[in-house]
Amino acid sequence: MANKTIDALAFCPFYVCEAKTTITCEGIVGTLTISKFESEHAKREHEKNFCISRHCKGCGIYCSLMQNYSYVRMGSPIEKEIRH
Repeated sequence: MANKTIDALAFCPFYVCEAKTTITCEGIVGTLTISKFESEHAKREHEKNFCISRHCKGCGIYCSLMQNYSYVRMGSPIEKEIRH
């Protein structure tokens, strides 16, 4: 059975939803990324360690997606650096 409490507790900005052994996150430009786990326990551990904690940076999906948002532009002073 899906854990709907996680929907309210998720800290990760890319978290979308979950099912028994999967977690769905945002993907690159309008797509979704589905992570499948061997067991419900493994999925819940991942949620506990990354999705609901403020330590998302250990998650591979989070790190990959943040590369799209974290950049420094040189040039116009109007452009700002985006940081998470």
